[in-house]
Amino acid sequence: MLSAASLHTIETSPGWRQHRVEMFELPEGRVVVKGQRPARGPWRFRVLSALSRCTRNPLLRPVPARGGAAAQATEVRRLRALAAAGVPVPEVLHHADQFIVLRRVEGDALQQHFVAEPAQALAAFRQGLEGLLDLHGRGQYLSQAFARNILVSQGQLWFIDFEDDPLEAMPLSTAQARDLMAYLLSAVWVHSAPRTDLLAVWSAVARRMAPPVLQQVRQAARGLAWLRHLPRERKPWGRDVVTVQALAEFMHHWNTSEPALS
Repeated sequence: MLSAASLHTIETSPGWRQHRVEMFELPEGRVVVKGQRPARGPWRFRVLSALSRCTRNPLLRPVPARGGAAAQATEVRRLRALAAAGVPVPEVLHHADQFIVLRRVEGDALQQHFVAEPAQALAAFRQGLEGLLDLHGRGQYLSQAFARNILVSQGQLWFIDFEDDPLEAMPLSTAQARDLMAYLLSAVWVHSAPRTDLLAVWSAVARRMAPPVLQQVRQAARGLAWLRHLPRERKPWGRDVVTVQALAEFMHHWNTSEPALS
């Protein structure tokens, strides 16, 4: 709970109104205040949108964030549900009409660890997959499971950004498969470890997936396969193209090298 004095400090600050997010040092500790954001359409996630259209796979379809009070209420509800299931997420300290207050998690994005020296980067890749497998085992799912939305704090993973709810558009197993594809999309191209090492880690994790999730991931891999022929060079094609090419090539190699898993 926040004191009346702390709430007054927040309510009278212009920062979160102008920039939507503001950090505060309060007697209760370091917090993040998030104001309401406008609705965001699926175009914001243009890579996933393009993949969904090209492969005719609803698993890859972005879930639009409605914005405003609805998105704020969704984030509070999702954070509390995940916390109740034992998933590390920021604690909700206060929910007001115009803003929410979260306890700040000190750490950096998991994605930053993917460009470290190969052994450390590979360990980070494995840790992210294990984190997803654990929360899926708790019957949970994320919203945008890109590695930039996973924080590393004192060696532990924390999950952030829950302004949309995939279960409004798809069943649980699809939402969980979507988590894994989003994670790989954000990891494979930028990763410093050899692709063969990434495949070995991914394959080991895939063997432990729930069968309905694995089935949908394999289906997505088949749909992506032809995209492995896209250019591999970032210039002049842009990052989106080479990111998709890397994911498609990675998934095709896995899907065709271990047919016994299907």
